[in-house]
Amino acid sequence: MKYSIQKKPIILLAFLMLFFACNDSGNDGPTPVEAQIASDIAANVNPLIATSFAPVSDIPGDTAGTGGYTFYDLSSGDIVTDSLSADWDIAFSATTILANSGHDGGIQIVQESYANLETAPETGFTGQIGGNGSWYDYTGGASSPFHAVIPKDDVTIVVKTPAGNYAKLTILSYYEGNPDVNNQEEFPAGTPSSPFIQGRPDSRYFTFNYSLNPTGATSLVHVDSFTYFDLTTGTVVEDESSSQWDIGLQSTTIIANSENGGGVQELNIDFSALTEAPIEGYTETNTTWYTYTAGNVPPNAILPNEGITLVFKTPDDEYAKVRILSYYLGNPDVTSPDFINIGTRSASRYYTFEYAVQTDGSRFFE
Repeated sequence: MKYSIQKKPIILLAFLMLFFACNDSGNDGPTPVEAQIASDIAANVNPLIATSFAPVSDIPGDTAGTGGYTFYDLSSGDIVTDSLSADWDIAFSATTILANSGHDGGIQIVQESYANLETAPETGFTGQIGGNGSWYDYTGGASSPFHAVIPKDDVTIVVKTPAGNYAKLTILSYYEGNPDVNNQEEFPAGTPSSPFIQGRPDSRYFTFNYSLNPTGATSLVHVDSFTYFDLTTGTVVEDESSSQWDIGLQSTTIIANSENGGGVQELNIDFSALTEAPIEGYTETNTTWYTYTAGNVPPNAILPNEGITLVFKTPDDEYAKVRILSYYLGNPDVTSPDFINIGTRSASRYYTFEYAVQTDGSRFFE
């Protein structure tokens, strides 16, 4: 009898040890995840301010023939009225183009096409350019169309701004409306002896493309690449081929690391309400997480869609949920006057997002 009494607590102790061991192993449920915030993750931030797909049109260059100039700010795309200020970068009058040399600006012509010029020179700048054979050829009475100013397509104008930034510029047209100079209906060819051609669009109207690097660097090209982010460590990963990154960002495109077994899908569920990641349905890319406002208020803005969550499967067979909070530097208030005004809006392609990673191998976030 004494033996039986002594053995019962031993059996009970063994049972309790086994019970607590099972609890410690995680079998009582998933490990709770803690949400984190990633701020201002650059998504292929291209610093160039470019109008390559939307040329600046019909900037007047002394159309009245009074000897005056039109002063233009490349950073804002605005005409500036104060010629003594540092707010303008280039000025137009007839075929002469000025730099703002009074505020340390400069200009020069580089013998390279606009598309192929990748780096701005750091020396060789002057105060103005112009004259036949500089950025244009004057046909005179030697070739058709006669007595025309034709921009050269094998040279590029490089500008150094008063702010110390570099830009490249190509003149597309010297005539109002950017006419096709080889089409006589749009641009009558005239005759060798007639410098004033009837029916031809007015001259001294500049249409041009330009790219401005506002960082002070000499690079003048766009680079399309992704920024790769590791959700587990909260760091940017440089190696594109690595299995260490989970989410890739380029402009408004979001990708998963599908080459290493990852995936992404969009769920119409609030971030806080999403407690379980799906088993299937993962793809490589998501481009539907946002709405483009177009002409609404705020105009031309990228705004995250409310009530959706992106779920990621990582190369480590773990699951994460992500809610995009902002596409703009500093996560600004999109209803503020500074944001509504495009001229004062903070830079785009900077993601701020809330995320949570389940690292215990389960699909459950709570």
